Amino acid sequence: MKERAMVLCAEGENCSRAILRAASEQYGFPLSQELLDSCNAISAGFGVGGMCSALVAAVMILGILFSVDEAKQKSLLLFWRVQERWNCIDCCRLSANRENCNDLIGEISAILEEIINE
Repeated sequence: MKERAMVLCAEGENCSRAILRAASEQYGFPLSQELLDSCNAISAGFGVGGMCSALVAAVMILGILFSVDEAKQKSLLLFWRVQERWNCIDCCRLSANRENCNDLIGEISAILEEIINE
């Protein structure tokens, strides 16, 4: 999933769309055009540098794949691991000093995949 998300990002998909599409391909759940289009409003930290939209997409994927309680537990684990690794979860700080977010999307996808498989 990591490599596929990075390819999609390099091809021009925004962070959340790249992760959603890669996960859909990996885990076999359908994506509607409306769901993909909704990602346009959350890219670039909701347009104001807020929470990383790659993380938002990752939480959405957990909600698709797991029951409510398990998705919430796994979401907390996701936020904890990202916070521990980069000391933030917001777009501005995560993307600072990066030419693009391709590697970050790959790393978040890898963390997500680990959590899914736990």
